[in-house]
Amino acid sequence: MGVIDRQCCLPIHTMPTQNTREKLLDVAQELIQRRGLNAMSFRDLSDSVGIRKASVHHHFASKTEMVDALLGRYLQQFGELLDEILASRASGKTMLKRYCDLFVQTLSSSGNDKGCLCGMLMAELLSLNDSGAAKVRAFLSSNTMAVESMLARGGEDGSLQPNVSTKVTAWMVLATLEGGLLVARCDGGHKQLSDIASRLIQLLAK
Repeated sequence: MGVIDRQCCLPIHTMPTQNTREKLLDVAQELIQRRGLNAMSFRDLSDSVGIRKASVHHHFASKTEMVDALLGRYLQQFGELLDEILASRASGKTMLKRYCDLFVQTLSSSGNDKGCLCGMLMAELLSLNDSGAAKVRAFLSSNTMAVESMLARGGEDGSLQPNVSTKVTAWMVLATLEGGLLVARCDGGHKQLSDIASRLIQLLAK
């Protein structure tokens, strides 16, 4: 989610170290969003990027360190998308639709086989260290607070009418999108997820 596709890079021997590190993170994110953390190895990364496995360890001493860096980058990128939505002058309903579209775009731009990075890692939480787990929980917290703000805006402008507390409703929205993404990934694809999101917004707008 929220990840910009990159063009093919130059041959590895001509790439600056920082670019190699970023490319490794790009590939790792792609693999985790498609396969899950425990189905991704440093061998996969070295084969995809075109460097020796030992060179991967030059950038990341361990898989845990790599995931921690990946989550830090993802939280920053996704946070920027949330800030952009919240900074708009749109109605609460429109902001919520834009938020839902982030999840739909994850499927539509990937052949319907990607999950949200943090959503995939929630399923493998016990495989993360304390720092990684804390970052996944930070994703949940920041997204819940952002949706609360959208719901509050919708309550003020009359575009949304949540029937319970904004916090509970925000959790419901996030759970529906994360769960709906995984279900649609198995069957129905982005069209089904888009239909789920549209129905959710309709219910909140009544």
